Amino acid sequence: MLRMAFRSVLADKARFLLPTVAVMLGVAFVSGALLYGASVQASLDRVQPDFSVQVTPYTIDKPVPADLVGKLRGVAGAREVRPVAEGRAFVVDKDGSLVGPPGLAGGVNFDAHLNLVGGQPPKDGNEIAIDDWTAGRTGFKAGDQVRVVVDGNVRTVRVAGIFSVQDARVAQGGTLTAFDDATARALFAKTPGSYTAINLTATPGTTDSALAANVRAVLSKDLEVITAAEIRKPGADGKLTEILLVFAGVALFASIFLVANTFTMLSAARAREHALLRAVGADRRHILRMVLAEAVLLGVTATVLGYLLGVGGAASLDALFSVSDGPPVALQVFSVWPVVAALGVGIGVTVLAAYVPARRAAAVPPIAALRTGLPPTGKSLRRRNIAGLVVTLAGAAATAAGAESQDLIYLGAPLLLLGLIILTPLFGVGLTALLRRPMTRVAGVRGTLAVENTRRNPRRTGTTASALMVGLSICAAVTVPIASVGAQDERLADTGDSADIRITAVDFADIGKDTVGKIAAVPGVQAVTPITPVSLGFGRDWLSAAGVDTSTIAQFVSLDVKDGSLAGLSGGIAVTSKEADAHKWTVGTMLATGSPIVAIFDAPEGFRYDALVSASRAEDSRQPATILVKAAQAGSVRAEIRKALDNPTLVVQTRAEYIESVGAQLDLVLNILYALLSISVLIGALSVVNTMTMSTLERIREIGLLRAVGLGRRQVGTILRLESVIIAVLGAGAGLLAGCVIGAVAVAGQSGIPVVLPWDRLGLFVGVTAAIGILAALWPARRASRIPILTAIQSGTE
Repeated sequence: MLRMAFRSVLADKARFLLPTVAVMLGVAFVSGALLYGASVQASLDRVQPDFSVQVTPYTIDKPVPADLVGKLRGVAGAREVRPVAEGRAFVVDKDGSLVGPPGLAGGVNFDAHLNLVGGQPPKDGNEIAIDDWTAGRTGFKAGDQVRVVVDGNVRTVRVAGIFSVQDARVAQGGTLTAFDDATARALFAKTPGSYTAINLTATPGTTDSALAANVRAVLSKDLEVITAAEIRKPGADGKLTEILLVFAGVALFASIFLVANTFTMLSAARAREHALLRAVGADRRHILRMVLAEAVLLGVTATVLGYLLGVGGAASLDALFSVSDGPPVALQVFSVWPVVAALGVGIGVTVLAAYVPARRAAAVPPIAALRTGLPPTGKSLRRRNIAGLVVTLAGAAATAAGAESQDLIYLGAPLLLLGLIILTPLFGVGLTALLRRPMTRVAGVRGTLAVENTRRNPRRTGTTASALMVGLSICAAVTVPIASVGAQDERLADTGDSADIRITAVDFADIGKDTVGKIAAVPGVQAVTPITPVSLGFGRDWLSAAGVDTSTIAQFVSLDVKDGSLAGLSGGIAVTSKEADAHKWTVGTMLATGSPIVAIFDAPEGFRYDALVSASRAEDSRQPATILVKAAQAGSVRAEIRKALDNPTLVVQTRAEYIESVGAQLDLVLNILYALLSISVLIGALSVVNTMTMSTLERIREIGLLRAVGLGRRQVGTILRLESVIIAVLGAGAGLLAGCVIGAVAVAGQSGIPVVLPWDRLGLFVGVTAAIGILAALWPARRASRIPILTAIQSGTE
């Protein structure tokens, strides 16, 4: 049977081509995701912490006393104790841009673990040392002048030395800037005479956990002890691999329909062949094993090709998700787990998809199969429709309940999608019934034939449409929530304040305390006010507070004071009416923070703070996060502010630019999701091509007879194109309906966010689907129209 299966695959290799491509794409996605994840993790694993135990404060505003260093040197098992003063330091390149991603810009005190490869260690606050990767990509060398941004302020310093280091930030494309010990402590430590952490290295024979236990025994409770193993725990890269595998699973799920359709149509076309095998002694099990062997051969071929394609796919994923021009990731070409996973999903998905068609092929009795070229296809859909209706209703109920409990969406959404997949033959019958008259009026007999041909085999039509439906439903399901959140964020950004210009820092970096003064001195600036976020704790609750300048905040934010006065904010706290009602607070109530409530106010919805404190109080521990500016000529004043600040960590935006940037961030996320889902949509398109191609081969004689009675080549092509468009529209309609419902319910479960249906994007999906339908029929139509009429009529295939 294996030999026959091999010969059968070779004989029908053209029909097996598209299923192989579909599974190959799914396998490539899986293997590429796993290879990329393994490569990134291997790169990070090579960057091992150069310590065994680290002592840090539980909260970032607490110091690590310098006198603790001597105390820890006496701890049993400690070979080396190294104090660390660490924070954020941004390097500015020769073009005035930041080097590397802002989130990976580090600064540290220079010590022996940094291996000098050129120059010398920094001696004072006018010198720094930079890592060799940063030096290589910027062209800086020892002796050069370079600008760095620390604590929100730009300073020009001399590069004293260049060092190499095994640091996770540098490995991911970031920078590490080293200062002399005194300067680093002044810049990064919270209080004089302190550090931000202390690193300890264990003596030979002492485990990290044993050293950690010894350290904990001599520390106070406000300091945390972390082992190197705990720091090395997989983080975002492992999560990214999991997300990629989810999208790969969607692509493989879509390929199941294509493979199933192929084997169903092949089994029907080869019914006589199977009957002859039964007649000469083969039983049902032999036929079943032969068809499944064909599936295994297809799966093995797709797996091998898919794995090779996945190696290239891993490089594409590296380019897609790379955030910088950091050291290249050494991509792994071979790894045991990706190979096993590729074989498992490639062969497993193919065999799973072919199993039901194989059972149907084995169940056809020899006499019935020999009676005609094709077995009957008119089996009742009643049971399938009932099952589909039950599953759809259950999924719809669970999805609707997801508005109250988000966890139910994870159950309801797959059930709803599965139910609609089961019901697609019924939807196909209904759609063709609706389209019969308009198609006849528009395209005449060609439209009638296209509708009837689509209606002839509703199972096949439904299965083909389902492959396209899967990808489009998820596209819609992610588009609706992101569009809704984006519209909400843009509305809040537009209503929160009335500033003409807004200054923020990249990646929540610090804004220098003298920035407000520099902005106020710019000609054309009418008013300026800083906003400093502060978290206020009282008991087990927290308030999100803003430190504001009471003399200027009213020019930017419409504050409606219900009780009390903001004039007393220097000695107290103002809270919103919502928080006051929730906690039964009134003016004069003394909070656990030790401050009284001096005012109760209402603010615009876009002003996302629950309380107000004075700017002076907030800036004791924090720096401004946002600076608001009033200016008559926002465009020209913005340019002057940028020139005056000359700080690449600061983002200066007009009101319109800020509102646009809020939506742009979500658009970037959405485009990445579309890129990941495009494989599923492509497989759906291949499913339409596959069905049209194989149905054309089945109907060679029918096409020949139509040509014989006067139908031209173009008319035959039109019929096939209309059939393809009907199938594509069926998949798009069901998919977009399911996706919009799921997405809308997900949004409805989020308080205060109105559901927004992005008609422009949904219309684009419909347009793309129609284009898929037209393009999918091009090759089958061209092939069908070129078959000689006599050859087609004499064909034994009907």
